[in-house]
Amino acid sequence: MHSWGDAVSEATQAELDRLLNSALRLAQSRLTEAAVFEPAALVVAEDSRVLELEPDRSGLGKHPEAEVVIDNAVRHLRRVRTEVRCTAVVFSTRLAKERTDAVEVRIEHRDGASAVVLMPYKKATFGGRTEYGSLKAFSSRREVWA
Repeated sequence: MHSWGDAVSEATQAELDRLLNSALRLAQSRLTEAAVFEPAALVVAEDSRVLELEPDRSGLGKHPEAEVVIDNAVRHLRRVRTEVRCTAVVFSTRLAKERTDAVEVRIEHRDGASAVVLMPYKKATFGGRTEYGSLKAFSSRREVWA
């Protein structure tokens, strides 16, 4: 799906692609149910399963800001990084310059790849379908394996 660069092995690229696809499907599913969705954390476990993690949010208050939830998810992913090969945090964001909403996926692999992938979307109105734009990917600094 996406070229992660020359420095990434085929196996690593396949894991990143699989996790990105899972994160995007999760986001699309949740956007079908609501205008926005809670940030989610996903991993590729050592046994190659893609799993959604539920970080402990008990200390975050009743209605925490999205960035607080994202930071909490990253902290949780840091704690489990020795047990997983690839991580992703997926959430809904606003692209101010483009004046649109987007799904943002922050994805990392323990072998070194790290990226932010954006998928713009326009929420359906009056029973229509949500429209999705083209993926845009950017290199990013590592947060989980920093």
